[in-house]
Amino acid sequence: MSDDATIQGHDKVLEYTIELFRTFTPPGVTLQLPPPSAKDMDMQFEEYVPGKSLTVTAVAPPQYANAVGLVQGGFISAMFDNLMGPLSVLTARGPVTSLELTTHFMRQTFPGQRLRLTATVRKAGRTAIYLDADAYTEDNKLVATARSTVQVLSVPTQ
Repeated sequence: MSDDATIQGHDKVLEYTIELFRTFTPPGVTLQLPPPSAKDMDMQFEEYVPGKSLTVTAVAPPQYANAVGLVQGGFISAMFDNLMGPLSVLTARGPVTSLELTTHFMRQTFPGQRLRLTATVRKAGRTAIYLDADAYTEDNKLVATARSTVQVLSVPTQ
């Protein structure tokens, strides 16, 4: 598969991501992809456009509800983090760490609602990557937006 071809479907995007992660994961470290937090949200990869975007769907389970029964905003931020992390790693082709993540909320969402989230690369540099993301309901209503900066880390030589 060419490095610039769009990849569609959860299993294919996950397989591509795992292969990349293995190139810089230290010996003895067990990869957990998707991570437990993404599994808890039933996060499903939908489409990856190399160097450009990653789209997922996710569902907040009932335990993510606040006192009035809405999804607590921090869990939507976690959805964005679980989306932007893989996109930044795929874009950097190596390890990264978040420097900041800002989320703006537009409307409430309820546990059990499937959301579609898309992150896009605004600018990818050698030391930092800048990302934007949006979350929509199944009926295409904007729930939240996010912006993140990640630092590209050097891969230790062995």
